[in-house]
Amino acid sequence: MGQLQSCCVARDDQSFVDVSYSRSCCELNNSLLGEDAFYRDAFFDCNEGDRSHDWLFAAAWEQTRLKYRKASNFKQYATWILGEKLACWLWGKRFRLPGQLPPAAPACHTQDRTVEPSPCMAPEDRSRSSQRSLEWLGKTLPEWRAHGLPSEGPFWKKGDGNGFRVRCGPDYLKTGQKCDSAGSLYDAIYCDALKADTKITDIMGRIVSLSDLPNPDRSEGDRSGGQLDWKKELGVPRILCINLMLPYQTGILGRGRKDEGCSFVGIFQISPKSLVAASNGKMSASLKLWQQFCAGPCGAPGETGSKDRSLAARVAKGIKKDRQSGLFKAVAKCVNPGDVHVPDLFHTYNGKPCLITNCGYIVKDPDGEWLEVGIDVRGFNALARSMLCQFRGRLPICKIHYGFCIQSVEDDEMPEGLLCDMYVCGVDVISDPVPIRG
Repeated sequence: MGQLQSCCVARDDQSFVDVSYSRSCCELNNSLLGEDAFYRDAFFDCNEGDRSHDWLFAAAWEQTRLKYRKASNFKQYATWILGEKLACWLWGKRFRLPGQLPPAAPACHTQDRTVEPSPCMAPEDRSRSSQRSLEWLGKTLPEWRAHGLPSEGPFWKKGDGNGFRVRCGPDYLKTGQKCDSAGSLYDAIYCDALKADTKITDIMGRIVSLSDLPNPDRSEGDRSGGQLDWKKELGVPRILCINLMLPYQTGILGRGRKDEGCSFVGIFQISPKSLVAASNGKMSASLKLWQQFCAGPCGAPGETGSKDRSLAARVAKGIKKDRQSGLFKAVAKCVNPGDVHVPDLFHTYNGKPCLITNCGYIVKDPDGEWLEVGIDVRGFNALARSMLCQFRGRLPICKIHYGFCIQSVEDDEMPEGLLCDMYVCGVDVISDPVPIRG
């Protein structure tokens, strides 16, 4: 038989000699849709009977399945959108008066969002003028303190750490076993909706100071009856700030375009139970993993150009992200999906965790008392941004449970534990955020 012709273009580094190398020897097609499985990037010529490169064909099959799922999801989404636009157009043709323009598509699903005063609402100031931190902090969204969830919004409510499915052992990578979440390490104290004439980042230390926040809860002490205070030596921050940044536009930004969007800011304080566990050294697996996470690369306040500021700095090359411990994950779960008219595709991914790497930043107080994590949805893929903007008119009828955790892989890190969680109900991302100086 003649010599087989290789489909690959060997690179100068000759990395194809090492079978354990994380990528194939072929040049990659880094398109907007990701690496194309049909661009020869996962194939390798090998001698007959040699199984040393079978993993390359397994990778090709996995890529093919992912491409098929992406195409299927896009088809479902596009078909649903076209159907909605057609229905709204037909509605306008049938019911509009002579000379009247048909309504826009979102008008087919608008609802009256008038909210009656409730004793469960925290004192609030709904002024739309620019405000200082002490004036808006904890007042842009009222807290729901009654049992259950409100029928209308906008409200936010403290979570109890339950309601999510998290990884558990033994041998999760083989079994894929999950269990119900049980508690969280931090308690929610504030949730605010903000917007400015620029993207809002670096909230702690720049916009909100520790003096603006309530004193730590000392209701639970150690076994000897003494009271416990937070200390830097514990290795975990007292305050955790989550900054979820949402876009107002779709498409590719840049070339003069900008999207200030809005920010939903959650501020959490370490729970007395977690403080006791960190103080006496009897920490859960999730608290130990969180302690390790806090000791990892972090940006310093004001250092916007630092590489350590990006959560992508924590990703190890050559290992699939879902097989790496210590990565930050966010989960959004709509608890009333039956009330929301959206494509079935949305329900498929409801409550599924999302790893935050390239789209996340992390900033840590030099004294270790606070840590801030930002999640910029502007960096998500175009389809995700398009769906968010297309269906943001449905958010005022959604009741969403948000949770955040650090990914676990090994048995001694199981089960995964939530860092913090909260409910956000009936929020309009256009009208509810309060303007501040960014």
